[in-house]
Amino acid sequence: MFRVETRRLTIRDYRMEDLEDLHKLLSNKKNMYFLDDIVSNNIDDTKANLNQAIENRIGHYFCIRNRVNGEYIGSIGYDITAETPLGKVVHLGFFLLPAFHKQGFVVEAARAVINYAFAQDGVIRVTTGCYKDNQPSAKAIIKIGFRLEADKPKAQYHDGVMKDRLEYAVNADEWR
Repeated sequence: MFRVETRRLTIRDYRMEDLEDLHKLLSNKKNMYFLDDIVSNNIDDTKANLNQAIENRIGHYFCIRNRVNGEYIGSIGYDITAETPLGKVVHLGFFLLPAFHKQGFVVEAARAVINYAFAQDGVIRVTTGCYKDNQPSAKAIIKIGFRLEADKPKAQYHDGVMKDRLEYAVNADEWR
């Protein structure tokens, strides 16, 4: 079982008891605007998502909670996108409840998860990305320690239009 504590957070594997909290996050269409492929329309959708997170064998998905009071903050995790002779390449994703935006929680959680990935999970490279018009995520990604690798014009269909996408990465040998 994965569990890491930072100054303000407890980051751990998801459990079925997290269902209601996860549903609040996944069913908030405004908050999930940029992640419309995982928006939950009902509790059954969320339960299926949670079961997949618990049973996943191609990545790790973690619950983020306040270390002091246990309040649910959001979710973070990664999928394995490639396995090389040197180690795994993974893609990181994160999202928080709106009440916890712009407080440094994403940066704190991501750094802890990336430290784990590099030190204990055989990961050699972490990628992530966002739509160019999602500037709060782009700023957080840079604060985490990623470098911009690609600005892909009109690379992905979202909300009825093709949108520019930003792709970032960090390698284990350059992680600080």
